[in-house]
Amino acid sequence: MAIADPFARVIPAWIDAHDMDNGADSITVMSGVRIRRNIDGFAFPGRCEKSELYDLAALVLGAIGRSDGWKGMDFRMMDSLDGTSRNLLLESRMITAALAQGGPGRFLMRDDDGTISCMINEEDHVSVSVTGSGLDLSSALGRTEAMIDSLDIKYMRDSVLGYLTANPSYVGTGVRTFVLLHLPALDALDEMRRVCDSFGRDWKKLTLSRLFSDKNNEYGSFFLLSNRVTLSTTPGEIAGLAAEASQSLASKELFSRHKIRASMDAEMDDRLWRAWGVLRHARKLSFSEAVNLFSLVKLGSDMGILPHIYNREWKKMVLGVQKYHLAMAAHSIIRERSEESRVRAARFRQFMEKKSSPASFEVGSG
Repeated sequence: MAIADPFARVIPAWIDAHDMDNGADSITVMSGVRIRRNIDGFAFPGRCEKSELYDLAALVLGAIGRSDGWKGMDFRMMDSLDGTSRNLLLESRMITAALAQGGPGRFLMRDDDGTISCMINEEDHVSVSVTGSGLDLSSALGRTEAMIDSLDIKYMRDSVLGYLTANPSYVGTGVRTFVLLHLPALDALDEMRRVCDSFGRDWKKLTLSRLFSDKNNEYGSFFLLSNRVTLSTTPGEIAGLAAEASQSLASKELFSRHKIRASMDAEMDDRLWRAWGVLRHARKLSFSEAVNLFSLVKLGSDMGILPHIYNREWKKMVLGVQKYHLAMAAHSIIRERSEESRVRAARFRQFMEKKSSPASFEVGSG
């Protein structure tokens, strides 16, 4: 396996954060804000010539170099990174699939702990994001706006519509808020379809979708909340609305956990312990199966039924059992899906064995 560029081997701060380790902290996993801008006088990246893309990148990097607010940042041209490095960044949610494809003039800039990142010449000329653990959209918005405004660049702006972006969905403020929620109790009670349907009616300016999916299935109890409207509203209003909706979903999840605990039966008890047992002993695990089971295990842990799993180690496991993070940890190339499943299962067996110690069982009620 090619040795990944150290630039790509960062664990984002929201994953590595030491939370309070109560149920509420594991519901709102992370939050952040991304702001997109385009430089006046240039076409959108998709319509630029190769030479123009390099000129744009030089302009942005030059402005960043002159700004005190961007000191200590590191950057890479995407075409200088191998496929493993790009996929590590993609799995960490540091870049989008579009930027991962590489191409002329495409760069990523980030700080040491992955809290602040800037994609250059992705769909838009500049795309800056700030992320953090838990729910803190107000702080993330303030930092992102400060980073954007610190650059001595004239951005493309219409007097009526606001800031112009390649994707019409972002025209206006160019702001996208996002909150990652873990809602396993609602999932376990088969309530998520109803919750998603009512969410679309109650929060018309927002959208809620499952984070992990493939062509045939959606899996895991991770849900991404973001705004769908950027016109005729302010960034503060967008962030406030997303925070309010997130708190509402967290309350529904906590109520569902209380409901499960109050009416705990042999079937649910078996379901939680069976998830623990499969992760503890399985010899093959697909990513979808692992995420589904690990969501149930974290639910049982948070409710005091299963041995305790700290939020930090839980988040690091979810990140670490994705294909390219698995390969990096194993120092090998994973070519076949069957090999990936075996390596993932071995990683879980090792983790669950440590959690199965007598000290861990003192926390859970069993």
